[in-house]
Amino acid sequence: MKKYLCFIFFVLCFNLFSQNYSIPDAKRPKEIDIEKAKAAAEKDETENTEEEFRKTIKYGIPSEIDRLLDDLLKNEDPRFTNEIYDLFQVSKHNSIKEKIIKYFTTFEDPCLEDYAVEILIDPYDTKNEIVKAVFQYVSKVKTKEAIEPVVELIKGENEDYFNDAIATIGEIGTEKEAVFLVEFLDREDLSDAQRQTLMRTCGKMHAVETWDKIVEILENEDENTFVRSYAAEAIGLMQKEESVGILVEQFSSTDPTLRQYVIKGLRNFPEIVDAKATLLQGIRDEHWKVRQESIKAVKELKIAEAVPYLIYRVKNDAEKVIQDESYGAIAALNSSEGNEFLISQLNEKKLGDGKKQKVVEVLLKEGHAGEKEILALAKEVVNDDKRKNLRYAIGKELSKNPKENYEEICSLYLASKDSTTQNLGLDMYKNKKFAAVEPKMQEIAKDKKANSTVKARIRKMLNIEEEVEEKK
Repeated sequence: MKKYLCFIFFVLCFNLFSQNYSIPDAKRPKEIDIEKAKAAAEKDETENTEEEFRKTIKYGIPSEIDRLLDDLLKNEDPRFTNEIYDLFQVSKHNSIKEKIIKYFTTFEDPCLEDYAVEILIDPYDTKNEIVKAVFQYVSKVKTKEAIEPVVELIKGENEDYFNDAIATIGEIGTEKEAVFLVEFLDREDLSDAQRQTLMRTCGKMHAVETWDKIVEILENEDENTFVRSYAAEAIGLMQKEESVGILVEQFSSTDPTLRQYVIKGLRNFPEIVDAKATLLQGIRDEHWKVRQESIKAVKELKIAEAVPYLIYRVKNDAEKVIQDESYGAIAALNSSEGNEFLISQLNEKKLGDGKKQKVVEVLLKEGHAGEKEILALAKEVVNDDKRKNLRYAIGKELSKNPKENYEEICSLYLASKDSTTQNLGLDMYKNKKFAAVEPKMQEIAKDKKANSTVKARIRKMLNIEEEVEEKK
């Protein structure tokens, strides 16, 4: 009898062990991307070897594994996908399972699809954090098998999953699901927030089969403002030319939110005269958000006719955000009128340094004009501590993409007594290695009075032994 009981106990233990530790082979992670693995290894700032990482995954306590997963996620490190997949099968810790789901979401790896679909079929006994991570996973991986259970969650009475389910359908659904969503809008028990979420998703899906219904919603003045606004954006995204006249008509609305989203819709029709004309009118709209949306649109669509409107906004708009957007759009449009205006701003004595910083930023970002004038301005302020903020701003922008003709400016920045200015000079040198600058760097490295951080950076850049300082 005792032997029989021992045997039964052994069988039960074996079955339990098998359930907990049997690793399915049917759906393993994708092959490791060698280039991504190399890049991740270079980013890794720890002293641990790959073997030590593997041991942590296999034998570590939850807090150790948790920290490691954080690092792997931060560095987008694919080196341990197989070990992490095996860990997922045996781990009972929700935080670890959640992070592993996020890990495979990052790499768009379908190895957890079966698990994810199973969760979505019946999520009610699973932690919300896990369920949310699963929604994001199937959205990123484009798991078509998840469509049916997600639709059922939308139909269900549990509102906890409604927004996530809608967003997921927007990523993985087909025209069939788009039609379902727009018809679902007719339900009377939906809140305004739910209706807004539904409409945004319908627009994202670009399903022309829903166009008629969405136009009907847009033109219904009794409808919620945001639902109508998202409808305006949605019919624009479908890119049917019939949408232009409808959107232009809605631009006469007294509701600034609706006008803003009309602009979002019209930006999909840059070649149609009425659409372009409305975008230009939007730059002079009474409400700043409409102006902002219009400026973004003309910039993206390269509508050069907008330049005079933008110059006027720079000079006269009360909103700084509109002035800044206008500066960026003028630079991006690269017209002779616009470039001449921006360069004149650099030379304008009455213009504050804050605005000049913005002009420097947009000109260097686009790279069409103004480089000579910016370098001259840098020389002008390099030793003027009353204008050090402008000096810092110019140095920061120049160091993003240094060129051969920045050598003189780099030298001047390094010659400064201000350590921040010197560091900006080193930032320029770091990417271009100006040979003429190195003697000055050697001099600073030997200077006992020089800033210690600056000296340390120089020693590292030039491979100078620390003893150099002591031998002086």
